[in-house]
Amino acid sequence: MSKRGNLDIVLKNMDTPRATKILARSLYKELVRNGFSNKDIINFSKEMIDNVALEMRKDATSEDIRARDRLLIG
Repeated sequence: MSKRGNLDIVLKNMDTPRATKILARSLYKELVRNGFSNKDIINFSKEMIDNVALEMRKDATSEDIRARDRLLIG
């Protein structure tokens, strides 16, 4: 089985908070191993948060549009 397959099995059988911690720790170690500085990792983390915030804004906008459309139709 590939590494990806093993990771899928581990993450599916693990509670989300624990899986998140393990994933974050693994990613951090991998970034450090590949020469990223702490500043680089902080910038990476900021970009991750920005991407999540963008997706949340998109979802909120979509929900607002659906709610408005329901009001117009119904």
